[in-house]
Amino acid sequence: MNAPQNWLSFIKKSPLLTALMAVLGLMVGLAIVFAIFSWQTLRQISVGGGGQSATADVSTQLAAAQPQPFSVLLLGYGGGGHEGGLLTDTIIVARIDPVKEQITLITLPRDLWVSLPVNGETESGWKINAAYQIGSDDLSYPNKLAQFSGEAGGGNLAKLAVSQVVGFPIDAFVAVSFSGFTKSVDVLKGVEVEVEKTFDDYWYPLEGMEDETCGKSEEEIEALTATMSGYLLEQEFPCRYEHIHFDQGTVRMDGATALKFARSRHSAQDGSDFSRSQRQKNVILAMKDKVLRIDFLPKLIPFISTISQDLQTDLSLDNIQEFIKKKDEYQTYTIHSVALTEDNVLNHGRSQDGQYILIPREGAGNWDSIHKWLEQELTAKEEQISQEPSAIIPTE
Repeated sequence: MNAPQNWLSFIKKSPLLTALMAVLGLMVGLAIVFAIFSWQTLRQISVGGGGQSATADVSTQLAAAQPQPFSVLLLGYGGGGHEGGLLTDTIIVARIDPVKEQITLITLPRDLWVSLPVNGETESGWKINAAYQIGSDDLSYPNKLAQFSGEAGGGNLAKLAVSQVVGFPIDAFVAVSFSGFTKSVDVLKGVEVEVEKTFDDYWYPLEGMEDETCGKSEEEIEALTATMSGYLLEQEFPCRYEHIHFDQGTVRMDGATALKFARSRHSAQDGSDFSRSQRQKNVILAMKDKVLRIDFLPKLIPFISTISQDLQTDLSLDNIQEFIKKKDEYQTYTIHSVALTEDNVLNHGRSQDGQYILIPREGAGNWDSIHKWLEQELTAKEEQISQEPSAIIPTE
């Protein structure tokens, strides 16, 4: 894993378990905690450094300069039973600043158009949600560079794609299937999530219905696919979707309900990318609070045997062991969110083959303006939080 040199300093200095449980909550939930109780499970989920520490002595690092921000890429994918099972429906960069005790969740839309080195060093255009799938598929893409092949290939290619967009390195990735997420919430016996706005989504995808024809002939489907894409095409197949509804207030959610709440994209009242980012943040906070408030050990053992099927990370075994050792050193972190949307830095367009895509307002591949905007947003959020003590989220 290409972690920053003071990664273990961060672990030693701050309660990484608390931070990661908050940050990885949406993607991972309790997955890392589950792994505490099974070294074999750790070996199965980690595609990192094979147990070798990537950093120098902890005490030496603590004597050095202050630890720098650390970035973890969180990926959520459909998994088995979903069309394009390794396409990442959710892409979040968790930017952790141990000095300021702040976490920023940066949400990237799945339709962002990026350049990926799929054939050697030759790059071609793809939606960013395909990076993890391409890196994980060595059979269909046999000419990838070595670092984008093998166990960690998907995560490494996704990290490369995302770093183009955000303008800073991604140090580690965690990928989890929808099944892994729902299991994590269910092991907690549900979570109390704050729903900020009442909303309906009449176009939430039904699992297993992705290929239903809804009474249309092959010719009709071919004609529609040739002239439509994205949301317009989805609306031609209503049998593939269900109506979901959430009322404002604190709502107790099981895993399936929390997944719907976090994934919903087509609400007239709360369907923007920014709103989706806020909902995901609220689920993260709910999971973190539940983890800190219950005796969860007895609930974890039955889940051990299945966790490796749902989770992959390049956090090394040493990294994981280090923050396990510090799991009782809980502190206070502030958590806020930023979303790249058409309301701030993006425009929609079409790729050469007709796909609906999102690109920077300055044009495809021109990320400089987004890098500057993100830097300004991060600075503004830090100043806002420093002036608002009430924004601090207490932990136990």
